[in-house]
Amino acid sequence: MTMDSLVSGAASMGLVGCSMRFKVLVINLADAHARRERLGRHLEALGVEPVCWVDAVRGSEVSPAARAAVAADSRSVRRYGRVLTAGELGCALSHVKAYEQLLAGPEDYGLVLEDDAVLLPEVASLLSCEAMRDWMAVPLPRLLLMTPIRSFLRRGRQPFWKGYERVQVRRAWEGYGYVINRAAAAVMRDVNTPAWLSADDWVAYRKLGGIEVCGMDPFCIGYLETAASQLEADRRQAETAAGRARSLGARLAKLGRQVQDALYYRPFIGLDRQRMPKGWPDHEG
Repeated sequence: MTMDSLVSGAASMGLVGCSMRFKVLVINLADAHARRERLGRHLEALGVEPVCWVDAVRGSEVSPAARAAVAADSRSVRRYGRVLTAGELGCALSHVKAYEQLLAGPEDYGLVLEDDAVLLPEVASLLSCEAMRDWMAVPLPRLLLMTPIRSFLRRGRQPFWKGYERVQVRRAWEGYGYVINRAAAAVMRDVNTPAWLSADDWVAYRKLGGIEVCGMDPFCIGYLETAASQLEADRRQAETAAGRARSLGARLAKLGRQVQDALYYRPFIGLDRQRMPKGWPDHEG
């Protein structure tokens, strides 16, 4: 079945162009009161609602016995050459909780945020615009990154809303701001239960779950730079320590991506990337 036929089918069922429902899911540690208050005020000022707060999992508090039940460390080792750090595990479990909360309600799609996110004012309009409703309506798993993209295709850009375009993602990570429909939430929950992928391993979700991963150009969600991310620091340290332990398959896969980029994507399709400027943005809206 083609994409056009799926869209036509959705339209015939009255899904496209109808008043679809969405919610905003914010992942926040229960004791991170300042972050919750800051983002709550920010979202209220922008008119981004309704908001559902998701109690995050603190990975450092997951005991070894509990970890054996909620994590598939052997699968992580095969993909990354190491197990997920405590921070990565907590993050992965927290995002799965967000998917479960979306699926437990009546909403058709949701914006998943982490509590250090900073949104541009137009995010509220983007969430409810016709293009968003129509793109999320089809019965296929879809994910739209609203954060900076490491690598995306120049060809195939689609106009979305008032200067924003939807682009095909080549490489991306960071999970502090993205939109998913119900189909994607179900697939991502199932693929990462028990947890073995980092929450923002979008390439793996696309490959294993058949999720269509796109991004927004220009991006419209950044993050606060006022505090260093312990998760990212731990991840870099773990990746350095495990560098030599990466499996031959992982090394070959990385080499294959680099060859494809050099010989095909850059010269024939074109690759571009986004970077978040310092002090993003000048104000929070």
